[in-house]
Amino acid sequence: MNHLISNTKIRFFLIPIIIILLFIQCDDDDTPVFPYVRFNITLSISNDLLNMNIGEYVFVSGYNYGLGGLIIYRKDYSEYLAFDRACTHEAKKSCIVEDDIELTGLLVECSCCGSKYWVINTEDFGAVHEGPARHSLMQYRTYLSLNSLIVYND
Repeated sequence: MNHLISNTKIRFFLIPIIIILLFIQCDDDDTPVFPYVRFNITLSISNDLLNMNIGEYVFVSGYNYGLGGLIIYRKDYSEYLAFDRACTHEAKKSCIVEDDIELTGLLVECSCCGSKYWVINTEDFGAVHEGPARHSLMQYRTYLSLNSLIVYND
């Protein structure tokens, strides 16, 4: 009888512990930590974006344009993609990406940590090429309206 009570007590104690352990989640190191910046800007296709061609990108800086400014990429005739210039490893206004001196038009590089991101095609645009950064550049929503591109995060 003591043996039966002892097993029951152990089960009574272990089952809740096992259930709790199943629901505990460890911190996920792959979760990007990028500050939320709310903004809504309108850019002129001819003035701000310089009538860029398909496959080209431009840097756009300004007050409250994302965290570190924007990279606007023209995907096709009627679609543009917008990315934050702030590195996802540092995520600061002062740590922004610039054209890679050796591979201009292919990569952009973070001025702080040296992470490099692809800027060559639609599928990989903004993806990490090398460096301590593990997450792609932050992408924002875009909407094309006549001769204006609206970029926003809400």
